[in-house]
Amino acid sequence: MNLTKYLLLALLTLGSTTALAEGGAERSRQFWEAFRQDQERLHGKQDQAVAERERKQAEKAREVAKD
Repeated sequence: MNLTKYLLLALLTLGSTTALAEGGAERSRQFWEAFRQDQERLHGKQDQAVAERERKQAEKAREVAKD
């Protein structure tokens, strides 16, 4: 096969993987939020410092997602 066929194959491969990954980040975030809520319900409230750190991380993640 010549170089153009390899380039076309690579382009099609990359294009198909991005189509399959659509919405994956949102589903992952929803899963982890539900998991944390379930764990909190089962095991009670977390330590205040840990909860504050997680809140800040979530805010940073939202800001990055907006960009």
